[in-house]
Amino acid sequence: MQKVYEALMQGKDIRNNLIALKQMLKEEGALDTYLSMTEDDEMIAAFLKDEDPKTRKNAALVLGLVLSQESIDKLWEAYESEQQLFVKSAYLSAMQKLDCRSYEAQLKRRYKQLSAYEPQEEEKKHIQEELMELRRMVIQFDGGISRHPFTGYKHPQDFILTTLKNYQDTTSVQIENGVTRIIPMGVQVAAGDIREALNIRTFREMLFTIRCDKNLPPRPSVIANELARSNLMRMLGDMHEGEAPFYFRLEIKGSMPLDKKAGFAKKLAAEIEQRTNRFLVNSTEHYEVEIRLMENRTGGFYPCVKLFTIPMKRFSYRKYTTSASMHPSMAALLVELASNWLTEYAQVIDAFCGTGTLLMERMYALPVRNAYATDIFSDAIQGARENAGIAHMQINFILRSFMSFTHAFEFHEIWADMPVRGRKTKEEQDEFYRAFFEKAQELLKIKGRIFLYCSENGLVKKYLRLLDEVWHLRQEFCIREKDGTYFYIIEKKQ
Repeated sequence: MQKVYEALMQGKDIRNNLIALKQMLKEEGALDTYLSMTEDDEMIAAFLKDEDPKTRKNAALVLGLVLSQESIDKLWEAYESEQQLFVKSAYLSAMQKLDCRSYEAQLKRRYKQLSAYEPQEEEKKHIQEELMELRRMVIQFDGGISRHPFTGYKHPQDFILTTLKNYQDTTSVQIENGVTRIIPMGVQVAAGDIREALNIRTFREMLFTIRCDKNLPPRPSVIANELARSNLMRMLGDMHEGEAPFYFRLEIKGSMPLDKKAGFAKKLAAEIEQRTNRFLVNSTEHYEVEIRLMENRTGGFYPCVKLFTIPMKRFSYRKYTTSASMHPSMAALLVELASNWLTEYAQVIDAFCGTGTLLMERMYALPVRNAYATDIFSDAIQGARENAGIAHMQINFILRSFMSFTHAFEFHEIWADMPVRGRKTKEEQDEFYRAFFEKAQELLKIKGRIFLYCSENGLVKKYLRLLDEVWHLRQEFCIREKDGTYFYIIEKKQ
């Protein structure tokens, strides 16, 4: 960095050295190194007046990266006087990182003017970049967006409840109002009751369908035009209080490469804004609506909408999670599949509880007498205690390996989301399963049951076969064929 800085001081190859400095400043600890070399940023700020527009652009970005508050006025002056559209967003990007409240009124005025401006085709890209930066600043000034209150409970609605493949029926049978249809991604509901659906625990997401072409070609202008002509804007207006705009993000599901997807999403977002007259405004950080496009086999896209304005309280207890935490809708599905085998007022233990999701979903389904949970990770146990407190559930969490756990009374149910093999050898994993079944035999009552979720089908079947005099496999579910995960209900024989 020292050589690059000295070259800039000498006025050598300014543009390329600014680019190099910009890249260096993104590395950890680089800012401290830079600050140790200079007492002010006058030299960098001087490049804002360079005749080369790319030099001006990179100088602005560097001033933002070094948090040069003393340059705020110069950045504003450069922004106001800049004639090259592709440079203007760089000044705003830099100002965002600084305290720019003294320019709040001017920036909001500029945002309003630019929002009403109809750019020429050759201007669109750069105007959208400037608008995006201005929007971030306006949202920041206003303390974030104010979400529209959701009022869509009053009338029947069309929506999709996404579920695990092959287990759509588990959710479908819980829907009493509306017409249901099984589709690959879940359950499609026509004229459904949203309040009723929000009490169902076995679906993952609620998506709203849009009345438009269901096989949109991968062309931003065509997709935006279809969405603008659809019922999307009317639907958002009818289901919420308040006026436009609605802030949205795009989620594109499919095989499109990441680099191409980013460009595609950027163009599409700009087109949507323009064709909806900014009824919909793109904001990747603050949003209340997600427009989701799911690629089909022909390369077209199926459109739907996810609303972040709907209060989702099903899993409000789940404040603390880890990377290994089971999604609560998956836990709820397993409990629902096991519903015919549960014991009311049982003594229950979760062998590898993590942050407690599986055990708490079990307790939501049917009352228990006593609940215990073991895990060897202290952070997970602490998170589980916090989650149980939020859920107002009495659970005895124990920081200990299940294999060494002992108790004076036997249990009716053992729940186990078995740890993945990770770095264990095949032999070590085999020994782990042997020890688990041995400990389960010790802790369970006669006719007690293991509810076991894992991806080691071979090992489970091995120990059920070797310990045939102890265990009876009552039911088996293939949860995900792709990764070989199964759910077993195993009973201890007399």
